[in-house]
Amino acid sequence: MNTLLRTQSPAGAVRRARRLGRLALAVAASLAAAGCSDILKVPDPVNLTPDDLAGGAPIALTVNGVRGAFQSMFDYYVLHTALLTDEMVTAGTFPYRAEMDARQIASNNDGLRDDLYVPLSTARFMADTAVAILTDAKGREGVDENERLAGVALAKYYGAYTRTLLAEAFCKSAINGGKGLTSDERMQDALTAYQDAGAAAQEAGDAELVAASKLGEARADLWLRDFDGAAAAAAQVPADLSVASYYSTGSVAQKSKVVRYTYGIDEVIRWTIGDGSLASTGHEKWPYFDEWEQLGLLERRPDLQSFNPAVPVVVQKKYVDAAAPIVIASGTEAQLITAEAKLRGGDASGAAAIVNQLRQDHWGLPAISFTGDLAQDLPVMARERAREMWLTGARIATLRRYLADGVDLWPGGKLGTDTCFPVPQRELDTNPNF
Repeated sequence: MNTLLRTQSPAGAVRRARRLGRLALAVAASLAAAGCSDILKVPDPVNLTPDDLAGGAPIALTVNGVRGAFQSMFDYYVLHTALLTDEMVTAGTFPYRAEMDARQIASNNDGLRDDLYVPLSTARFMADTAVAILTDAKGREGVDENERLAGVALAKYYGAYTRTLLAEAFCKSAINGGKGLTSDERMQDALTAYQDAGAAAQEAGDAELVAASKLGEARADLWLRDFDGAAAAAAQVPADLSVASYYSTGSVAQKSKVVRYTYGIDEVIRWTIGDGSLASTGHEKWPYFDEWEQLGLLERRPDLQSFNPAVPVVVQKKYVDAAAPIVIASGTEAQLITAEAKLRGGDASGAAAIVNQLRQDHWGLPAISFTGDLAQDLPVMARERAREMWLTGARIATLRRYLADGVDLWPGGKLGTDTCFPVPQRELDTNPNF
C-alpha cells in the first residue's frame, strides 16, 4: 500500500494529496514528457491543476500526469546511471556529470538533485497521489468504475517501479520526509508495492499489468536474493510482455533525451560510448564494445563532434528516433531472471538453454555454456543481461548485485569507487528523519 494511505486515514490522505498536489502537479507538469502507452491508450499528457482533479475525477488526465512525470524522469535516469556504470562516458563539460563518470559524486552535485532525485521523487509522488485521488473517486457520480480501477492499478504500478529505481540507484532514499531506507529496505518496500499493484490490476481485469507487476516482484526478489521467489514470479510472465516508457516528437521537451544527447538530435552530443582512447575518462571502454559494433548497436562517428571536442563520438544505435520508446518491463527480462535463478540453483545447463534461445532468436549468436562456477558464470550472465537490456537503466542493478557475490564489473581507472548515488544534500538538510 502506498505511503500516503499507509500513514493516514483515506480521507486524510486525499486531503493531503490535494493540498500537496498543487506543488507536485505544477512541478510534474513542467517536467512531463508526452507519449501514449500500450496499457491505456490516451493522448499526450497535459498540464494538470487541482481544479481538474476536484470534480468528477477525470481519470485519463490523472493517469496521464503520472505517466508523463515518469517518462520525463526515466530517460534522464537511463543517461545518468549509464555514466556511473560503464554504458557511457560524458562527452560534455558539465562538472556534475564528470563526477558521475568518475564515480566520485558529492552530495551537493546539482545533477544528482535536479536530474535524478527530484524527478524520480516527483514521479513517485505523482503515482501515490493519483492512487489517493482515484481511490477517493470510488462511487462518485459520472465516474466509470472500470476506468477508475484501471487507473488505480496503473498508478500503483508506477509507484512500485519508482521505488525500484530508488533502491537500485541510490545508497539510501526517503519518501515524503520519512526515514532514510537502505537499498534493501527500499526494495522490500517496492516488492510490497508490486504485490499491491498486481492485486489492483487483477481487480481491474488488466492481464498485462498483472504480468508487469509479477515481473516487478521477480526483479525485487532477485535484488533481495530470494532466487526461488524470483523464479516463481518470473514464471508467471508471458514471453511477449512489453511495457515501455514512450516519447513523442510533439515538441523538443517531449522527445527522448537519450536520443537527443547521444545521437545529436536538437542537441550537441553530450553522452557517448567509451572506446578506451581517452585518459580523462580513465581510458574507459565499454567491455562489449567490439561485439556491439559487430551487431550494429554502436558506431564510431569521426564525422561528428561532441560538446567536448576532445571526446571521440561513438553513437549508440539502439535508439535513433526521438520518439523511440524505452522498454521498462519485458518477457525477455523475466527469462533472464529465470536463467539466473537456475544458474544460482546449480542448473547451469537449464540457464544456458534459456540464454541460448535469446541469443539465437534476437541476435543470431552461437550457443554458450556455463561452468557451474558463479565467479566465472556471473560475468557471462552480465554480458547477456547487458545485451538484452542495454540503456534501459538496468545496468546499475546488475553491477551492484554481482558485487555482492564478489564479482566486480565496475569500470576501473576512476577517481572514486562509488557504486550508488549518494543522498542529495537538500534531502539531508531538510529531512529531520534522515
